[in-house]
Amino acid sequence: MDYSLAQQSHQGGRDYNEDRTAIYERDDCVLLVVADGLGGHAGGDVASQAFVDAMGDSFRKATPQQLEKAESFLTLSINYAHHTIHRRAVSQGFNVESPKTTCVVCLIYKGVARWAHSGDSRLYLIRKRSVKFVTTDHVSKKEGREHNSPINRCVGGLEGPKPEISEPHEMRDGDIFFLASDGAWAAFKPQDLTDYVDPEHPSLGLDSLLQKLENRNKAPSDNLSVVVMFWGIKQMESPNYDEFHEPDTIQLLDDSITASRVQSKASEEKDAAPKEKFDMKDLDNAIFEIESFISELDDKL
Repeated sequence: MDYSLAQQSHQGGRDYNEDRTAIYERDDCVLLVVADGLGGHAGGDVASQAFVDAMGDSFRKATPQQLEKAESFLTLSINYAHHTIHRRAVSQGFNVESPKTTCVVCLIYKGVARWAHSGDSRLYLIRKRSVKFVTTDHVSKKEGREHNSPINRCVGGLEGPKPEISEPHEMRDGDIFFLASDGAWAAFKPQDLTDYVDPEHPSLGLDSLLQKLENRNKAPSDNLSVVVMFWGIKQMESPNYDEFHEPDTIQLLDDSITASRVQSKASEEKDAAPKEKFDMKDLDNAIFEIESFISELDDKL
């Protein structure tokens, strides 16, 4: 697979950066992640960091067969991240209902992409300088109020996550994925990528792009975070793709649980059939299996 990638995050005009980004890579597979901890809720940075960590654990432990079943992988991994946020919240002394995050993730396996989002973090699919697809924000619209509408879906908190998952998308040369928190997409235009970002060396222009987007935002700007992928471009650079960490954020405790062996659905849904609701019992069983698996490894080591 030929592609180039980059990620960047700016604190903007906020006191803290509650955004997190991550890029995870394996043979024939890439996972792109943006999480935006909810402001106004204690522990937003705890939630977003726990989310990217849990998604990375799931990605590293999943088998190729599980990654190929992208809808199942994304659903179970996001639900696992939800439980990881709860554990981090308790370990950090937060009320379990407070730390929350929006998210957008994209899994590309052997040239086929599927993405999932919850809240108002967005994914743009751009081709030939025009937007071919953009995710729909999960917000509660109020009459006469166009901006700052309350988010009605997230990960973390008391309600279970309800991620919206795309249909499969077969990648074409020239496709661009632009994943962004709301602070970054608020003033974003597809032409910005052409003006600021070199497809072969995308990390070189992202800082300038985010600075431009921040200048366009109404002060004080929200945190701004993006992950960008150019498909069909031979990767010319090897930057460090570890998760973004803001130096002044609180130190998180290490989780003893990592995600593994994501369970797949028993059968594919028929086109005409309504989608089944996610069964939390399946998730509980999956988490028990994960914990047992990790415990067995610890005993052997």
